[in-house]
Amino acid sequence: MKYFAGLFLIIFGTGNIAGQDLDIYKHQKNSNFDIPAIPKEMSYEEFKILSTDLRMQDMMIASILPGHVHFKIGEKKKSYYILGTRSLGYLGWVYLSFNNKSLANIIILDTAGLDNTINNNDLIVAYSSITLIIGSFLYDWIHGRYILDSKQNRIRYKYARKKIQFGVNIIKTPRSQYPGLGLAFNF
Repeated sequence: MKYFAGLFLIIFGTGNIAGQDLDIYKHQKNSNFDIPAIPKEMSYEEFKILSTDLRMQDMMIASILPGHVHFKIGEKKKSYYILGTRSLGYLGWVYLSFNNKSLANIIILDTAGLDNTINNNDLIVAYSSITLIIGSFLYDWIHGRYILDSKQNRIRYKYARKKIQFGVNIIKTPRSQYPGLGLAFNF
């Protein structure tokens, strides 16, 4: 147990110290200082989703706080489902510890075939707990990233410039006014 706690402190302690510098990839622009042109019709929620970026720090936070990614992108209902699912996994872990059994020992001894006296119910609880904990983390990260990309693409599509624009205008000259037709093509 003390080795796990030490490993936990090393991994997550350095992540909190390093902050955003923990990213594997380098960004081409600094999003804190770049102010984009915002359409007049865009709401604050749309702008917030469009400027949201998932980083490695969010992955580490999601491993500790269930549903973090979905909370960040505004999917609160799914966040609570993820929270409940991971809590069930932790409850299985607590159940085994109250029976004086270790989750890691049950899985390692069963996999290696070293202990044939392990109760089938304990095996089911152990494997179910691990599946719920890891599965909820992966769902939070992968599905959350997919939903964020989908939302961002819908917003970009909604406010994207039209390629071809057709318009009717009144053209004014110093001597007269006459109707004109316009065709614009944006690259």
